[in-house]
Amino acid sequence: MAEATNRPPNPAPDAPGENPQVSHERKDVNVFQITAFGIALLFGCIVVVFAMWAMFDFLYNREDAKNAPNPPAMYSDRQKLPPEPRLQAIPKIELSRLKDDEKQILTTYGWLDQSKGTVRIPIDVAIDIVARKGLPSKPSPAGMANGGYRTIPEVSSSGRTLERIAQ
Repeated sequence: MAEATNRPPNPAPDAPGENPQVSHERKDVNVFQITAFGIALLFGCIVVVFAMWAMFDFLYNREDAKNAPNPPAMYSDRQKLPPEPRLQAIPKIELSRLKDDEKQILTTYGWLDQSKGTVRIPIDVAIDIVARKGLPSKPSPAGMANGGYRTIPEVSSSGRTLERIAQ
């Protein structure tokens, strides 16, 4: 049974919900042991951190003693550029310039070869010309055999419907 608490008696012992003889169990939790465990855990973590620091310092010094220092000539070669092909120095600016150049080529008129009379036209104009004129096509031999017609598949006629081939 629970131990009685050390508090003064309630002036109204008959009040509902009040039980002066009931208290919490004091033997379940040992606050001293929990605090001691937390302090020991913290101390253990600190010891491990310093032990790892000492181990890495020891290993670094051991490897540094094994390897000879770099010759001074090696440092003078560092300033030279690497061989071709090199990476882009400023890729965002170079990409912006590339896009601007492509846009200028696709949206303006210009000579490709003035001696041969070859020019470039804006892509929108070229699309309009092709839409108006159409693309060239070569006559198919199948259309010549059937008088300019070909058979196309159709569900109701098992592919026997004829269609005129545009030449």
